[in-house]
Amino acid sequence: MLHLKSKWLALLGGALIATGSAFAQDSGPLIDILVKKGIVTDQEAEELRVDLVKDFVANTSAGKLNLSSSISELKFSGDLRMRYEYNAQVPELATGAAAVANETSRQRFRLRFNTDVLLQKGFSAGFALETGQGSDSANQTFTGAADDYGVFVAKAYIGWSPNLNWAFVLGKQKNIMYTTDLRWDADINPQGASEIYKSFLTGKDTFEVRAMQHAMQDNNEQVTGAAHRDAWLFEQQAVYTHWFGKDNLSSLIVAAGYSAYNQSVIPTGALNSAAFIGTVRAQNYGTFAGEANLANVNGAGTAFKFYWDSSYNFEASNRAYQVYGLNPALFSKGASAWLAGVGYSYGTGKVMGDYSLKLDYRSVGVAAVDPNMNDSDWGFSKTNQKGFKLALSYNLTDFANFNVTYFDTQIIQHGMTFSLGNLDKSHEVLVDLVVKF
Repeated sequence: MLHLKSKWLALLGGALIATGSAFAQDSGPLIDILVKKGIVTDQEAEELRVDLVKDFVANTSAGKLNLSSSISELKFSGDLRMRYEYNAQVPELATGAAAVANETSRQRFRLRFNTDVLLQKGFSAGFALETGQGSDSANQTFTGAADDYGVFVAKAYIGWSPNLNWAFVLGKQKNIMYTTDLRWDADINPQGASEIYKSFLTGKDTFEVRAMQHAMQDNNEQVTGAAHRDAWLFEQQAVYTHWFGKDNLSSLIVAAGYSAYNQSVIPTGALNSAAFIGTVRAQNYGTFAGEANLANVNGAGTAFKFYWDSSYNFEASNRAYQVYGLNPALFSKGASAWLAGVGYSYGTGKVMGDYSLKLDYRSVGVAAVDPNMNDSDWGFSKTNQKGFKLALSYNLTDFANFNVTYFDTQIIQHGMTFSLGNLDKSHEVLVDLVVKF
């Protein structure tokens, strides 16, 4: 064992000499593998990370940053996106579709900057800045006679991973739940606390239990009734990942979960696309999502994906008829939502020439998902809709992507004028140039 450990450490040291600072910054996954295989202990791994960073600081220009000795890894990243957007929305009236469509054409941009720090003893921290205040979009429209634009804090978190099995995070953080944009907009960073337990099974297979306590609203405790309670969203999920096929490159992911709010309200302040201001009660969702990935289906580097997501609100009757005020004689409760899609890709989206194509169809009942969380780039975050979404992406360089997204929706229950379900039809085209750094 001692000889084997020495050989691995020698290999690691040789790689450091050969690749310099880049290896020092990216060595974390390799060190984790050494711990998992029992070649080094947790303490030895931590000392190795510290030594690598010290060498990086001492032998590169980054040493001028005068990094704290507690830092094992420091990473800066971000992206800048230029977007052309065209959309059209036809409102629904009690008698059917409106005669005129509301059309919008605009030029927009989004800037995001991330700082992530890996500290000693399993701690981590980080923050992110972006150009929009709404939780589901950092977009800014070029307007205002060339006025300047604001920058907002999108993430601010502290994490702790005592070992490879456990992870805890406090603050405004990346969403840990396995999901699609049927239920969660990818731009939303939840705030509160999250926990992950990961069990390593045979081969590369894993089983995870994920939990999140999302602080939605801090309310005034001096008022009476449900409005005095802070609004919290609680979500739990079990995720199983199985690897199979040649070289174990294909995978199957299955995720089942449950989410619910406490009895409270969101009185004001939500800035996302179709925010619902009012009580958060009667939102108890059962969820089931997953994907099957088949690697090298058409040669090396190609992949085919089938993915799905679903949501069922067990309290949909109360949500639709008591909270939303719909007439049960005219409208069904709209308890379920589902999505099914396929994708084809070449590469991982990180190298020039990589590309991907995704197409999905979905149906979203009026009370089936949380309107404060679902995606704004499909149906403008409204419910009571069905339709498809097409997304294309091509890597112009290793760091620049050209993307095109299109969606088209139709109303499910006609005659509904409630604000979250009153879109008779809609479509949108998004053309993006994204530079990552």
